[in-house]
Amino acid sequence: MILENRKFKRKDVHGNVSGRMVLIEHLEILDLSLSGIRFNCLKKVDTNSIHRVKIQKNNVSVDIKGRVVRSILKKLQEKKEKQIPVYEVAMNFENLPDCEKRSLEELISIIGNE
Repeated sequence: MILENRKFKRKDVHGNVSGRMVLIEHLEILDLSLSGIRFNCLKKVDTNSIHRVKIQKNNVSVDIKGRVVRSILKKLQEKKEKQIPVYEVAMNFENLPDCEKRSLEELISIIGNE
């Protein structure tokens, strides 16, 4: 049995939620919680950098600022005879205003009911 020391439980989304960051058109979101997010993307993101990520599902959208805590090369993906790097990135959300927190809770609730 694995014990996690997370303040908020993460919800696996398996790519069923879309997201974007500045200069990164598409994120494959892997899991999401009130304290952070983990996703795959095709660009390297510097650890300890701060970014805004826009997450949306159905008619709920939230734009949240977070700090990158991990960014690692996950795999090389074959595409048109080229190898494209895929990075796994984990971010912690920082100082969420109440309105962003409520929107994020609503988004997580929608995902949980699928």
